[in-house]
Amino acid sequence: MIRPPARDLQFYALDMKVLKNVFLVVGLLAVAGAVAILVKGDLRILYEVPTNLVLIGAGVGLLGGILLGLGIGLPRRTASAIRHDTIEELHRATADAALAAAAVTEPVDEPRVEPTA
Repeated sequence: MIRPPARDLQFYALDMKVLKNVFLVVGLLAVAGAVAILVKGDLRILYEVPTNLVLIGAGVGLLGGILLGLGIGLPRRTASAIRHDTIEELHRATADAALAAAAVTEPVDEPRVEPTA
């Protein structure tokens, strides 16, 4: 017998959507920041050695790329939510088929009554 899912299954699906969007936004911002750090040469004033700036830009770009890849790769719904929806659809289809089978009945031959004059 299949048990109905826990109540917080919907909250997990919502958390997946939020986490996916957060990873996408933070990853895009980090990649854009890394490009800005690596392209802009005026920030060399903050650091005495330009190698530090390149390393910081590369690190931020790597972190942004990882987060962006996770944001793209994560599913919007959890496997349990997909399984739950499939089971509900199966139950609905089975119930509809049973209802349709019960509704089909063979016509009953009723005796014909001749009208009296």
